[in-house]
Amino acid sequence: MSSSDTDEKLKEFSERIETLSGTLQDEIKVTREKNNEEIRQKSAAIECLTKGFGPSVAIYIEARLKGNLIPITPEQFQKLEAIMNGWLELYTEYLGEKIEANFSIREAAVLFLGTHDIQDVAEILTRVPKVDK
Repeated sequence: MSSSDTDEKLKEFSERIETLSGTLQDEIKVTREKNNEEIRQKSAAIECLTKGFGPSVAIYIEARLKGNLIPITPEQFQKLEAIMNGWLELYTEYLGEKIEANFSIREAAVLFLGTHDIQDVAEILTRVPKVDK
């Protein structure tokens, strides 16, 4: 992979990370404005996995495990891991649980590659039972 390709990929990752971060902040704001009954919405929990948690893990897998190691900056890595954990916190909150997520994105990626199910990964990490689809 040439230097310009790497720079382009890093820029793309930065943009995707920023998009995930903005979406997370929007979702946190909406969640905080709802009352407890509304927060326990299973469909909203699933959306947290598909809109944020899954894409966060996918970026990591694409950058690290695809065969073309993209040198994500330490700042991008920390931000991506924080975003992933933020989505997991929202996911569990929608299911009526409150956790403080501090999980490794590498661990989440390895679990996903083993299970092929983002909901299973969320359940394993958080120990909050997954939502029946």
